Amino acid sequence: MRGEENVVNGFRRTTAVLAACLVVLVATGTPAVAAPATTDEVYAALGVDKVAADYVVMVDVSGSMREDGRYDQVKRSLLAFFAALAPDDRVALVTFADKARVVRASAPAGRSPDALIAKLPKTADGDHTDLGAAIEQSLAVLRRDGAPPTATVVLLTDGLHDPAANSAYPFTQGYAWNQLRAAAKGLRKTSLNAYAIPLAGSTGAGLLGKVYPGAKVLDPTSIDRLGTQLEQPKAAARAAKARAVLGADATRGVRVQWPAEAGRLGAGRTELRVRLHSTAAHVPLVVGNLAVRSTDPALRATVQGGPVSLAPGGTAEVRVTVDWDAGPRQAAPLHTETGRGTLTLTGAAGSPWHPVLTEVLGLKPAPAWTGGETPAVLSAQRGSWPYWLAGALLVLAVLVLLGLLGKRRLHPMLSGTLSMRTANGDERKVALGGRAMVLNAGTAGLPGYGEVRATRASVGAAETALTITYSRDGSPAGRETSTCRPGEQVTVSGTQFAWLTGVPAQRGGAPTRSRSLRGST
Repeated sequence: MRGEENVVNGFRRTTAVLAACLVVLVATGTPAVAAPATTDEVYAALGVDKVAADYVVMVDVSGSMREDGRYDQVKRSLLAFFAALAPDDRVALVTFADKARVVRASAPAGRSPDALIAKLPKTADGDHTDLGAAIEQSLAVLRRDGAPPTATVVLLTDGLHDPAANSAYPFTQGYAWNQLRAAAKGLRKTSLNAYAIPLAGSTGAGLLGKVYPGAKVLDPTSIDRLGTQLEQPKAAARAAKARAVLGADATRGVRVQWPAEAGRLGAGRTELRVRLHSTAAHVPLVVGNLAVRSTDPALRATVQGGPVSLAPGGTAEVRVTVDWDAGPRQAAPLHTETGRGTLTLTGAAGSPWHPVLTEVLGLKPAPAWTGGETPAVLSAQRGSWPYWLAGALLVLAVLVLLGLLGKRRLHPMLSGTLSMRTANGDERKVALGGRAMVLNAGTAGLPGYGEVRATRASVGAAETALTITYSRDGSPAGRETSTCRPGEQVTVSGTQFAWLTGVPAQRGGAPTRSRSLRGST
């Protein structure tokens, strides 16, 4: 028996691995393949063994069960069956022969299967087989207050329905059986599975289906294979608990969360961090084949990185690079290029749980993919204002240069000799140079303060004159200004000035003295 169980379990594991390689949860595009998880790993993650379920086991204790050691083998098989149940699973034992009675009320299976077997009679010695009474007791257990929503009923018998004379179920149909069927229909269970296991070639095990719709009558089997048959109700109960825990998780998937920057994009390259959030509460996901589409050919986007793993309820970031070609610069200095587009992130979501979800739990995963699209407003300054600004600066520089040149033209270099005679008759001469000359005691031997500049009437004028500003006492109020042409003589603040263009004067020393301006031209 143990060898057959190993073969069955090995076949299941092989099937799960092959299924994982062929099919995964698909959101869009080509599915991503993830390493498969085993059924026990999935159940452990879901905490299936912590979810209580009802097991009601009805055992035939009529005298025929003693044949070929059948009853002892049933107890040995049930011992292994109870040992495999979760400690929180609730087990009730119903024995039936002439009558049916609950020998062990529904209570946690615990960690001692021997204590459960001890509740069964030591020997099977009944004269009759009342299947109706046994089913009635099973319904009483399931209808009690606080019963778990997941339940499994198991009937073990080797005989036909053969009730005692005072039985409420003298036949295999009628009012009493209809009442049982109505009671079973009124059970509020999220999962109710019933199994009839015939222990001989001809039994009344099929009567279980009269009360529990969908009850499965397993193939008659030799008593030494009973343990293998009991695997089916146990596996079905665990799967029912797993489905109850999962709820709508198989249809939950990935929600895409675009950053705010994706709503307004400028020219060139933009790096975006897009978040992928798992809306699943239990199922781990792996997202692969990520890609981005754009409705605008000038807007190109790519996703960096490979598959992304998402724990249940977890979030991960992927980097999306967006490039927008906004076109060349325009002649208008402040031209702005605008547009609108849509970015769509697609991917394929898979799960290492997929073979268990489909092959073991019978689910049809259809993970949702939401938030993949986001609108993008495109805006870029494509005017040529930098060129205009550069041109304006160039024009300004030219104007400044022309201004400087014009200023130099209007104020040429001083040349010749300046002759000066004071009111007391002292005469001095000084060589002119530079673009301006200060008149004071140090430069010209004159009291007070003054300035001399060469000027032209206009930029195009050829004639040059001297503009002489002088104050004998040095005060601003006493300053006078006069224009002196070559060879002329002017009086400014009581001092006579003459511009001698052909008479050189000594440079770099004290001004020369003379008594008069005669002979100057």
